[in-house]
Amino acid sequence: MSWYLEAGNDSDIVLSSRIRLARNLSGMPFPNRMNDEQRTKALEQISEVLSKMPGNVLMRMDISPLPMIDRQALIEKHLISEELAKGQAGQSAFISRDENFSVMINEEDHIRIQVMAPGFALENTYKQAEELALYLEQNLPVAFSEKYGFLTAYPSNTGTGLRASVMVHLPVIAASGKIANVFDSLEKAGYTVRGVYGEKSRPAGNIFQISNTITLGISENRILQNFTKMINEVITLERKLRKEHYEKNKDRLEDKIYRSMGELAYARFLPENEAMNRLSDLRLGVACGFLKDVDERQLMLLLNTIGQASVQKRCGEALDLKERDRKRAEFVREVLLKKKETKQGGSDV
Repeated sequence: MSWYLEAGNDSDIVLSSRIRLARNLSGMPFPNRMNDEQRTKALEQISEVLSKMPGNVLMRMDISPLPMIDRQALIEKHLISEELAKGQAGQSAFISRDENFSVMINEEDHIRIQVMAPGFALENTYKQAEELALYLEQNLPVAFSEKYGFLTAYPSNTGTGLRASVMVHLPVIAASGKIANVFDSLEKAGYTVRGVYGEKSRPAGNIFQISNTITLGISENRILQNFTKMINEVITLERKLRKEHYEKNKDRLEDKIYRSMGELAYARFLPENEAMNRLSDLRLGVACGFLKDVDERQLMLLLNTIGQASVQKRCGEALDLKERDRKRAEFVREVLLKKKETKQGGSDV
């Protein structure tokens, strides 16, 4: 089962947690300075070590042979980055079957370890990433400076090489007009806010990705402690505003949520952005207790599978925009109505 279909802490607001650790091989140029032969050599060196990892569950996926739709689908699932999707010689990813682990090879750095988990779980997610990092550090010549820490292609990652991030759903903060102030406070405290697909992506469905920007001169534990404290403040504010909004506008809120449910359940064409916005309403509806036949598992499945490339990959063919919107609508109806029909039928197949 995919990791995002599991329950997580504070999942009414924090959809997922992610830890990235950057590492590089000593004695080799960074990937942006490597030629094809050097990248391929680095890939084979790292691949050999990963293949011998005890209990290895990571599958190698070379990027260059993949069709562009497959690459984009991996981006939509947050398994690879735009940089890796370029598919140069020697670029590869190692991905676990449940898709919570991935290791990007020859992206901006030689090694980018990534671990994802449902809900708010930075500490446990970091422990998993650290375990894999330690294995690689013990078996590869990793670039490290006693003065600066782990050396990376970009100074912004030097030190711990740690990027912690959470995906948060903030519909009421966004609707209240307080979102700009919240983001400003986060940025002043050393955090960055991006859209659902990370750097350069626009927010959709009131979902935002928050991550740390400071990696040098601070320990991994302190980064995680500070980040956890900051996200808890965001959670507290969103819940406070939700409670106030519910008490003052219960009827209008309920009406909006059921209108969105009706649109998703019966629409024949669904553009991606519209689908994301309506699913945002449903997620709030579940949190407020309005929707009894919808759960977070269904909504997380849709969030991770209704992107442009994911729709086409599921259909097994390239589709024009109209057909993508049609197929997206079909899939959304299928997922949302399946539980209700199963409940009425008395069995769960």
